[in-house]
Amino acid sequence: MDTDYKLGETIATRNLTWISADGMRTTVQVRLGKPTRFTESTDHYVPFQIAGIGSERVFCAGGIDGFQALQEVMPIISAQLSALVEASGGEPRWEGDETGSLGFPEAAKT
Repeated sequence: MDTDYKLGETIATRNLTWISADGMRTTVQVRLGKPTRFTESTDHYVPFQIAGIGSERVFCAGGIDGFQALQEVMPIISAQLSALVEASGGEPRWEGDETGSLGFPEAAKT
């Protein structure tokens, strides 16, 4: 079943500058929603949205509690941004890092 999550209350945002292959600059915003308890479970999820490029669909990551859901969502955001880079050929930049890092940790490699 494909669930349509709502972003709900936004607790954090990060603005990125997306530079397209032809040099056009677009502002892309990563929005993070408040940890929320699943309807039929004691587990929690954190919704997020990447707005300004792609589908702008709201995705989420889950965990046993709000803290774990917050920890789990960061590498998922990183993976979504990587997929958008690959699909668009663009180059995102964040003012918090001059080396090209967007500040979202990648998933641990096993």
